[in-house]
Amino acid sequence: MDISIITPIYHGNKYINSYLKNVIKACDKIAGKVEIIFVNDSPEIKIEYDENLIKNVKFRIIENKTNIGIHESRIVGVKEAKGKYILFLDQDDEIAENALITQLDSIQDGADMVLGNGLYEDEKGSNKIFANKFSQKFSIKKMPYILARNFIISPGQCLIRKESIPEYWLQNTMQANGADDYLLWLLMFNDNAKIVCNYNIIYIHKYTGENVSLDKEKMFNSQLDLIQALENNKEYNKKDLKKLKRAIYYKHNYKKDFFAETLKNLDIFLYNVYYKILWKGYTSK
Repeated sequence: MDISIITPIYHGNKYINSYLKNVIKACDKIAGKVEIIFVNDSPEIKIEYDENLIKNVKFRIIENKTNIGIHESRIVGVKEAKGKYILFLDQDDEIAENALITQLDSIQDGADMVLGNGLYEDEKGSNKIFANKFSQKFSIKKMPYILARNFIISPGQCLIRKESIPEYWLQNTMQANGADDYLLWLLMFNDNAKIVCNYNIIYIHKYTGENVSLDKEKMFNSQLDLIQALENNKEYNKKDLKKLKRAIYYKHNYKKDFFAETLKNLDIFLYNVYYKILWKGYTSK
């Protein structure tokens, strides 16, 4: 088995048939080498789907006993996965028809993860996540994630070697939804993971108006959970953690007292000015 596609489902029946139609087109390009795993995180609701859609693909549903959240549901999927590589998708995601085959081709040189380009939809339309190769290459370096932000819109852009997923991420569940993928990237950078780019448009982040990432207060609370997780990790670089913590608090607090906060965090301010001058691609509002 080459790829395990893991998707937590939460009150998601309205998305499932469209999801399966879309993903199976990509699976057909590497027939017999992909499995789709649904982790039902709303176990009080039976997952309903058109069985005719899955005749030519390996498909499993794992039922959580209770609602456990997206991070732990992803972990449940990883532990059951048979594939060499993992793709985390959300129930409302879409991927391009060439997504799996080009991601697989890109990671075959021994990389731990490949980051693909994609489209990000919002209420105004859609734009490339990375407008050029420079921006995408910028997004596979560690320091932008420490001093600026999470540059990966969704795990759906990434094909990850299963054995490269840090054990700490698999054993320490974040309780606040939103930043578990950010934690994953930070831990992989800390492990000096080899990350490469696939410049094809392989992923579409659909706009539903319900995305957790659009709620800045929820995301901040999840980032506080992330900080706590890293503080508890004896292997995580403490200098990086100190910078990350200052950056998260600075971005949350600077509007209250811009000059005082910026003077205390001048290095972070200057780095963000630098990245915004050079950056060409999607930026959250």
